Amino acid sequence: MEKIIVKQVDAFTDTPLLGNPAGVVIDANGMNEELMQAIAREVNVSETAFVLDSDVADFKVRFFTPSGEVDLCGHATIGTFFALVEVGRINLDSDCVTVHQETKAGILPVDIYSADGRLTKIIMTQASPRFRDFVSHEDEVAGILGIPGPQIRGTSFPIELAYTGLWHLIVPVQGLKYVQEMKPDREKLLDFSHEHAFDTVHVFTLETVESRSSVHTRDFAPVYADAVVEDPATGTASGALGAYLVRNGIMEPEDNLLALVSEQGYEIGRDSRIDIEIVLESGNIDKVKVGGKAVTSLDGTMYLEPQLWSQ
Repeated sequence: MEKIIVKQVDAFTDTPLLGNPAGVVIDANGMNEELMQAIAREVNVSETAFVLDSDVADFKVRFFTPSGEVDLCGHATIGTFFALVEVGRINLDSDCVTVHQETKAGILPVDIYSADGRLTKIIMTQASPRFRDFVSHEDEVAGILGIPGPQIRGTSFPIELAYTGLWHLIVPVQGLKYVQEMKPDREKLLDFSHEHAFDTVHVFTLETVESRSSVHTRDFAPVYADAVVEDPATGTASGALGAYLVRNGIMEPEDNLLALVSEQGYEIGRDSRIDIEIVLESGNIDKVKVGGKAVTSLDGTMYLEPQLWSQ
């Protein structure tokens, strides 16, 4: 029997069983795509990351939901590089160590911060932001989400499609209460996501539970409903939200930097805190960075028949 090490790391928290759990297979060299998919289905969290050797970066990372591969996953990136530090494949020989991951969204840097040799946070740079026009009435979106239309219209902010690795429908809502009590119609939301070609709908309000937070968010992923109906902490959507906030003048950068904290997952008992940094150059968005803390909640061994391993 072949033995592989599989970790479950809770990202965007330093408390086990909070944050967003990601599976991490530390050494996936030699695995074929079918095996990675089968392992992701067995681990059965929203995304499992597989670490391989790379000819163009420090590591190659592939991300699988239980039903298919995605180009990039924010929380699984945070979990992966936390795990690589934990097993000694990355040394903390300075206060900030930068490594690069090869992903289907491109070659992206990951900054690993530490103090006195102890990891403090991991910040990933995401793909360059892109936006698409969204043509639909606010009342239609509000009806699908299960909130009154004026809660969206009252913000005066646009509904917009934004991308920093995956496409997210960014939806502003006026009141925290309505975000907390929101109960989307899953079937309608799934059809809507196919119609407008987005991966998740990311709802935000400027009212927050904690005074130290900048935004309160929820993320619904009807496309991946076999694994996750509501995501407790969404890295790519957080980056897309940060870019959206700058693009629409909702939050103003200081000295070419917008730094904010998103609180997410509170409604499903997986409190998460996501650091977002939008770096500007000559008035334009130059870099989108997202990160936070992580903690290993499960460390295990998976046993596989040798014939499953072959390419």
